[in-house]
Amino acid sequence: MQDLIRLAIVGPPDSAAIAYEIALEKRDCLIPMVLPYEDASEVPDILKKNSNDFDMWLFSGIIPYQRALIADSNKPLFYVPHAGSSLYRALLEILYIKKLTCDSVSFDTFSEKEIVETFKDTTLPLPKIYANQYKGIVTASEVTEWHYDLWKSGKTNIAVTCFLATYNKLAELGVPVVRIWPTRCNIRTTLQLAIKSFETQRVKRSQLAVQRIVIDDYDDIIRSSSSYEAKRLELKLYEILLAYIEKLKGSISMNGGGKFTLYSTRGTLTEITENFTVMPIIEEMTRQVDVNISGGIGLGLTVYDAEENSFSALGLGKQQGKGVWMVVNDDHTVIGPLSSKVHLKYSVRTNDHALRNLADQLNISVTTINKLLATIDKLDRDDIVADDLAMYLKITVRSARRMLSNLVEKGFARVVGEELVGKGRPRRLYKINIRELLQPVQE
Repeated sequence: MQDLIRLAIVGPPDSAAIAYEIALEKRDCLIPMVLPYEDASEVPDILKKNSNDFDMWLFSGIIPYQRALIADSNKPLFYVPHAGSSLYRALLEILYIKKLTCDSVSFDTFSEKEIVETFKDTTLPLPKIYANQYKGIVTASEVTEWHYDLWKSGKTNIAVTCFLATYNKLAELGVPVVRIWPTRCNIRTTLQLAIKSFETQRVKRSQLAVQRIVIDDYDDIIRSSSSYEAKRLELKLYEILLAYIEKLKGSISMNGGGKFTLYSTRGTLTEITENFTVMPIIEEMTRQVDVNISGGIGLGLTVYDAEENSFSALGLGKQQGKGVWMVVNDDHTVIGPLSSKVHLKYSVRTNDHALRNLADQLNISVTTINKLLATIDKLDRDDIVADDLAMYLKITVRSARRMLSNLVEKGFARVVGEELVGKGRPRRLYKINIRELLQPVQE
């Protein structure tokens, strides 16, 4: 039987209580507990103090969720979106419960488009709307001041807010105010998505991870020194790997010839490698063993799949040089090199007909296309120079220039300027037209 999910529900006492009520409907898979607050600024402290006590966190809205993000939690975080149904509820309270005149209204959190569409759907006359869809972290006092200034100046006659503290303060100041609540329907939908997502991640974390580790040039070491020296290197490396695998709660096998196999679960390996971005023992191995050590990490649902992927990862690393660590995922995406500034994530699959056609047109491999797209995404800018492309793709600068010229010729890139570095020749800046490049994939 699968362990129950310990769920923390965070929000103002009233809305958190509603979420708790809905969460009890899923008591067959959830153990919910409410952690209430009076102001969303309390969220980081709540999360920090209780992080180890829960598997998953549900926030009553995007405000506390954004606060939680800055706390850098490694647990799954979800929030109940204030969708159109929440606005309908607010309009119902304004018109039929409080019987207020809805001439000019200030809204926080929602965009003007969402508000206008809600009024159109209800066929109600559209009032004058002031919308404050802030970006990033905002305090309740700032939102309160925004609503109050509009009301005090006569620009609005009603305020609609998602903040409990703002609602209480505006009511105290005499401002006609309505609070947005998460609806039961939205809470129920969010919980279903959260549970499904968590279960998927739990299965993924329990996947097998196989690491193939080899001493590069092992035979050359034997020839240049002796088999005894090679064995000493193996024993030193074994001690390092033994401490490493102990942290992973896994097992290690010495295969001879400077080769090792490590077995563990994906979950622990993900944490130690910081989501497959670094290999924490590379520096120690370099310091103590002083030879190049390569590694291939394979992930899979079965031992066979994980082992096959580890061999593939090791082979991909060998193509890039010595001392390279790569990962091949269960979906055949490649991650790596680990502990490198040119770390990428890309696919090696070649069964996409449109991608193969594009590769044929450019006279490069599908894998190279995927690495090119991953490089552009990693650089996160509009232009690229041949030197950067060569560094990420592990090709010569000359080959990178040839590839970029080919992209220009085929209409997938254009020269947009030059970059002067030092006293050398200016480097051409290329803009790769992602939309045109991806168009064949979408057909």
